[in-house]
Amino acid sequence: MRPPEINPGEIFPRSIRGRLSKQLRGRFGGALEHNAPVSGQLAYRPVRPSKAERRRTALQQLVSLPRTLAGIRRIVREDYAPAALDEHLWAFAGFHEGSGDPHYRARTWQKASLSAIGADHVAGMPASEFALMVHVAMEIEAPIQAYSRQTGEGFRLLVPGLARFMGRNQAQAGHADEMGDPWCESCWCAEERRHATTFARVIERLTGLAPIGDNPNEPIPVDANESDALRLLAGRQSSEWNASSVYVVLTAHAKGELHTVMRNVARDEIKHLAILSALDRYLLGPRPWGRFAALVGTAIEQYRGHRQRRSAGDYIGSNATSAFEVIVAHLLAEHRVRRWLASLPLCALTAVFESSSHLPALAALPRAPEQEAHDREAVRAAAERRASLARWAPAHRRRALDQRAWEAASAGVVEGVVAGDLEGLAGAGLPGSIEDRQTRRRIRRLGTGRLRAALLGRLRHHQIAHNRHELARQT
Repeated sequence: MRPPEINPGEIFPRSIRGRLSKQLRGRFGGALEHNAPVSGQLAYRPVRPSKAERRRTALQQLVSLPRTLAGIRRIVREDYAPAALDEHLWAFAGFHEGSGDPHYRARTWQKASLSAIGADHVAGMPASEFALMVHVAMEIEAPIQAYSRQTGEGFRLLVPGLARFMGRNQAQAGHADEMGDPWCESCWCAEERRHATTFARVIERLTGLAPIGDNPNEPIPVDANESDALRLLAGRQSSEWNASSVYVVLTAHAKGELHTVMRNVARDEIKHLAILSALDRYLLGPRPWGRFAALVGTAIEQYRGHRQRRSAGDYIGSNATSAFEVIVAHLLAEHRVRRWLASLPLCALTAVFESSSHLPALAALPRAPEQEAHDREAVRAAAERRASLARWAPAHRRRALDQRAWEAASAGVVEGVVAGDLEGLAGAGLPGSIEDRQTRRRIRRLGTGRLRAALLGRLRHHQIAHNRHELARQT
């Protein structure tokens, strides 16, 4: 028998719900790692279902599985489309352009009313199961300030532009603490910080109780050396893969305003996955199976860790139907991302990750002169290794360097063909469009070998750089 769903509006008078919302905003408005229970207040805490209840929940989801899988497939097809991933990738460059466009400071969300969400907006699983999964996600998302400083420090020598996009290094964070500056200046941080707060509000709307954020995840400190930075890249990439897949599943189980809210969050994670995956390809070269193995290995480690540490964590993965849905979302997403990565030319990746940042430098605590000199040399050496594709497999590296050298020597020829025969690539801005297919046919007729590769690379670079708000406009 299905347990009764809770409609918060039928249980709590408006005055009590208002006090709960005010209490929730007070506790979750800043960094969730500082939350503490308030005695005497009603609060939501996840309760591990009994084995019988777990079986009933899994059976209920199994009955709805075909419809849920169709929803997952539709969401992945739309939100992992090449045009959407292109827009996410170029947003990295847009952030560093310092244009002041709010879409580049934090991805634009589709408007939705959290106050309109109710338990009847959950489809294909009990609202209690949905709330439990969201609570796990809330605890993982909670310490965004710590994550942001972890990445800001970890990437500051390997890829300084990524460090600024994701957070602050230790010296910058220390100065911000002393001066009381906003701690979430980076784009990644500004986008991520809204997730835990949103999840807390969703739980309140589904259960009528405000959650207590007293068990946040604890990010592992990292150093700025290359080996730690590469491990951090794999870990963050896997975290974004896991989060985006789980949120896609939750979106497929949501209707109305809840669907919109969960999809907003999922698209943030997809954006971050796209940027980190593209950087993986830029730094380490084409390695679809090596990257997949690293993602899976890290994801398994994270899964085991969260089972041990999250509230009701031993319930994670015990619902076989939910686990299957998440695995399907993972595989569908990886298929789409892998195809997209294979289409990214080196010229576009270089333009995104090597373009000069026009953002003002962040103030930082003073450092010893010898440390400053060491860091400058480390940054210079890392830039040289990126430019020489030093971490790529030898065969891929040789072909890429040969192609890049040919394009540099034949730049005039390539520009002439693009401007004349291809009419400046006008109208071919969306991958998969009729204009895109027509342009590709013309390129095949114009040349072979290196010229064709150069022209296809220019086409993809053009599409990535001129697709900045396409997804935002469509939604």
